[in-house]
Amino acid sequence: MLTGMDEAGLRLVKEAAQVRMVDPKDREAVAAAARDADAIITRTAGAIDAPLLGAAKRLRVVGRHGVGFDHIDVPAATARGVQVVYTPGANTEDVCEHVIAMMIGLSKHFPTMIRELEAGNYAVRTTMRGREIRGRTLGIVGFGRIGRRLGEACHLGFGMRVLYHDIVQAPEEVELRAGALRVGYVELLRQSDYVSLHLPLDASTRRMMDRASLANIKEDCILINTCRGPVVDEEAVADALDARLLWGYGADVFDVEPPPLDHPLIGRRDVMLTPHSAAQTEEGLRNMATMVARDVLNVLSGRRPDNPVNDPFAVERERTALGLEPLYR
Repeated sequence: MLTGMDEAGLRLVKEAAQVRMVDPKDREAVAAAARDADAIITRTAGAIDAPLLGAAKRLRVVGRHGVGFDHIDVPAATARGVQVVYTPGANTEDVCEHVIAMMIGLSKHFPTMIRELEAGNYAVRTTMRGREIRGRTLGIVGFGRIGRRLGEACHLGFGMRVLYHDIVQAPEEVELRAGALRVGYVELLRQSDYVSLHLPLDASTRRMMDRASLANIKEDCILINTCRGPVVDEEAVADALDARLLWGYGADVFDVEPPPLDHPLIGRRDVMLTPHSAAQTEEGLRNMATMVARDVLNVLSGRRPDNPVNDPFAVERERTALGLEPLYR
């Protein structure tokens, strides 16, 4: 059962299994299709929660067509002997480029310049001053694949100083290539001209960028969120923009998706917002589709996946306890 994917990955799955396409927003249709499904491949919409997993008696694997898996109840999947896989690294370049586009666009006042030009106000070119990003300080919160690639690109491409905050220290060779220094969260906020968020969504990161964090952020900082919407308190960001604590805000994700029409950030000229589209490139979609298809087929064929979310050994242990057939040979 799939919820939409690139033809390259879809072709792989169709060669090995019967495929049903289901609208993820239609919960009844999803539940009905899941009842006798061996595998589910999901993108961002629709929760793969405990009730759905409990009703899917034949289910062996859930494939996440993407990186974030907060809409999948992974503990519930493990408890039912269901493997969860995902596609780390498939959209690293796409998201990295998206962040840099927002850094440049906000630094040069693109939202205002474009709208004023469309309105016939050519003179706007002399009324606002942008700034260069070269040589400024980039703070990266979450130094995983995307954060590391972003640091490397900005350090090598723009001569930026790179600070990062993460629960673990990156290998020395990674830090050297990105010119990156690991610092505390508050220190990063106080020193960075740009702050880019690259965190998974969990209890510790929800609303991490709140009013207290924004009170510590460097004046005229540009804040960018391309990870998960609920990591940021959007009302607090709007207030920080109103108070001119922030130069601008860029986001590809929202607390609620799709965002309501009266969202406090939509329509502002000091923001760049996109509809969760950073990975919507030919390359990114193809990479995600083929990676998830291969790993789902690995599990269905009795082979351990390349990119598991939950521990395959824990999954097998639960299957044994439940009296289910082993997944892996």
